[in-house]
Amino acid sequence: MEGNPNPTPSNPGPDDNRAWGEAPRPNPATVERIIDPATWVNKQITTMEQVGKDHYLTGIKHPRKNPITAGIAAQPKYEAKMKDPAVLKRRADNLAKTNIDEWVGMAETRGADNLVSGVVQRRYKIERKVSKLQAMLKDHLSKIDTMPDVSDSDREAKMIANKRGLQAMKGKI
Repeated sequence: MEGNPNPTPSNPGPDDNRAWGEAPRPNPATVERIIDPATWVNKQITTMEQVGKDHYLTGIKHPRKNPITAGIAAQPKYEAKMKDPAVLKRRADNLAKTNIDEWVGMAETRGADNLVSGVVQRRYKIERKVSKLQAMLKDHLSKIDTMPDVSDSDREAKMIANKRGLQAMKGKI
């Protein structure tokens, strides 16, 4: 029994103009090294609205390190930035009084809802910062992308130039 070599799909849809056995046409692609600021901000805000609370709660429940012991271990860095001895003592004393279970409980009950609404309410700030960052990043990548990438030493030089360029941007937005 021979079947029709070019049967009509039983459920014709948006691709019913394609030839039998031909892959559906993809959406048109636009190659952009860096997306425009509006798309960037919209993507961040949409993602935050859709999964921000869940991701926040997952992060709270599964921290990479114990935030209390990490906070205590970071005391030297904190001291280098802060000068008031009373503030420093109060911070260390208060961190020592708590534990990870209390920290998770407070973060779960107080933080998740505030994270999403706080980010969404500050969209205007994100727009300003992303616009500035996007322009700086485009300029930086235009330099990096023109560097040779043939030898290991080329790649190393490119990597170092990228690192230094990104470091130079720090604090400028």
